[in-house]
Amino acid sequence: AELEIQLALEREEQVQRTAILEQERRDRELAMRIAQSDAELITEEGQTDAGLRRGPQVQATKAAAGVKKYDLSKWKYAELRDVINTSCDIELLAACREEFHRRLKVYHAWKSKNKKRNDDGSDQRAPKSVTDYAEQNPAPPMTAQHQEVAMNRQQRYFRIPFIRPADQYKDPQNKKKGWWYAHFDGPWIARQMELHPDKQPIVLVAGKDDMEMCELSLEETGLTRKRGAEILPRQFEEIWERCDGIQYLKKAIENKQARPTYATAMLQSLLK
Repeated sequence: AELEIQLALEREEQVQRTAILEQERRDRELAMRIAQSDAELITEEGQTDAGLRRGPQVQATKAAAGVKKYDLSKWKYAELRDVINTSCDIELLAACREEFHRRLKVYHAWKSKNKKRNDDGSDQRAPKSVTDYAEQNPAPPMTAQHQEVAMNRQQRYFRIPFIRPADQYKDPQNKKKGWWYAHFDGPWIARQMELHPDKQPIVLVAGKDDMEMCELSLEETGLTRKRGAEILPRQFEEIWERCDGIQYLKKAIENKQARPTYATAMLQSLLK
């Protein structure tokens, strides 16, 4: 009897190990898919095109997704991107944005797990206080209230100190403190800036620079609870303009690299 119990326990452990390995394999595959170059994504889009933008097959897929409360896990990047860039269905848009950022999170978690020990943090996409908050306070699944925020698309702007690990090592007194700026269009980031002493400003826009931008939702960042972090729109726009953000966004729009956001809509209306 004891031997049977032992064998049963071993079998159970083996099942658990297999499940963990399978999950890791899926995460790895997902990460590798996200890490594919734009050229490969364009190829994939070309292959699946055949009227992708308005094709009945895609419309049927979207309709089926609606029935399943938007199960988008099997959607290709080309399809997600197409909906985000062209759809007027607010609920589907919110679901696609959420799925897109979920995949980004999986990719960055995988990358972080596999990074070298001597990594200098040069690929850090947000200040440590933001990523630490997200790790310590996992956000609940998107509730109806969050969906409401997504639909209302509130515009909120933030500024917090940002010292990269490599700079902290060189400057333990924090004399060369940098700043991290973020513009959230609803729950997701639309524009991001980094200002560090003795360095060129970094400006980033959603769509073109997703891999370098904060992948967390506004709720997950904890920024709304951080005293003194929220700033006025004009404070953000002044710095954005000073750092040539307008030209950068304009070029991204012209090259069809920028994802439609409040910022792209405002700039396009000004340019008309």
